[in-house]
Amino acid sequence: MKILITAPLPPYQRGGIEKVVGELSQRLSQDYRSDVHVWSGTLGRGEACDWNGVHLRTYHTSKRAGYASLKMFRALKLSERDFDVIHAHGFSSLIPFATALAARDTPLVISPHFHPLASSKLLGVVKPLVERSVDRYTLSRARKVICVSETEANIIRERFAVAGKVAVIHNGVNPDEIQHAEPYEFDGKLILYVGRLERYKNIHRAIEAIDYLPQNFSFFIIGEGPYKRELVALIQRKGLSERVRLLGACADEDLYRWMKTSALLVNLSEIEAFGITVLEALAAGTPALVNEKLGLHELARHFESAVFSIHVDKVSSLEIAKAIKDVVGMHIGSVNLNDFRWERIAAQTLRIYKEVSDS
Repeated sequence: MKILITAPLPPYQRGGIEKVVGELSQRLSQDYRSDVHVWSGTLGRGEACDWNGVHLRTYHTSKRAGYASLKMFRALKLSERDFDVIHAHGFSSLIPFATALAARDTPLVISPHFHPLASSKLLGVVKPLVERSVDRYTLSRARKVICVSETEANIIRERFAVAGKVAVIHNGVNPDEIQHAEPYEFDGKLILYVGRLERYKNIHRAIEAIDYLPQNFSFFIIGEGPYKRELVALIQRKGLSERVRLLGACADEDLYRWMKTSALLVNLSEIEAFGITVLEALAAGTPALVNEKLGLHELARHFESAVFSIHVDKVSSLEIAKAIKDVVGMHIGSVNLNDFRWERIAAQTLRIYKEVSDS
């Protein structure tokens, strides 16, 4: 089967969608001998290359353009019939919309990675208009809509007339790689956050909570993003430079070592459709504290003895600190993650591809 996957950014970038596209494309290529092509925008120079057995082509674009590219659109229109199925990712960009416009004859699968709430006031004004036009058109063109959680699927069904098209395939994890990682030497209790540095992620609430915890508690933050400057200023204002560190982006090998080192992962985000880093923490034997919202709420219900939740917008920083202290170091044992292994996720996705291409 010849498969084209389109995405905002290439799979070697750090990010949730990039992780999903990278894992799926590699496994479909290596495990199922599919001819997999990934086309994406890039903020650098466009190129065509082989990436871990996947045919990767990137097109120069910008965030302002929604990561879409006129060159990519033209290439899609010219060669869409060469593929058996096209799978577009990421409603936070214009990539699915551009793919839907170009792919008129080839079966189209959409993974929205949908956020029901806007991440800023400006986007809050624009979002309803985008949903009624761009998102609605894109989903109308899809043969199948893959959601990463029941929470996301229910929201998509409620907002768009696509109930019969929706399938749920969770995001995945590489438990074996994580379990074999060596922890770093570390004195004290390490709290870890992994992800984009955005205000809606509520990293600042975790920093504020650290101020109420004993001196042997530290908070390390892995990731990059536009909210970094504000977080640095908060750390300095609170006098927490010795206990709170921003590590920037990390390779998977280093990330897994930090997962094995940490006593707790926190993800207090307002608008997560799923939460891959929560699965990674569980694979490392580390409990997680999450916001009682959307996909994170769903993970807390699924892994109720390992993932604990709080209503971040209803509690004080002191109460967050107490929740952290209650969960830190809790022994969660071996969590069964077999349903979330990437090889299983790839097999489920391939079945969707075959279903739409045969219909």
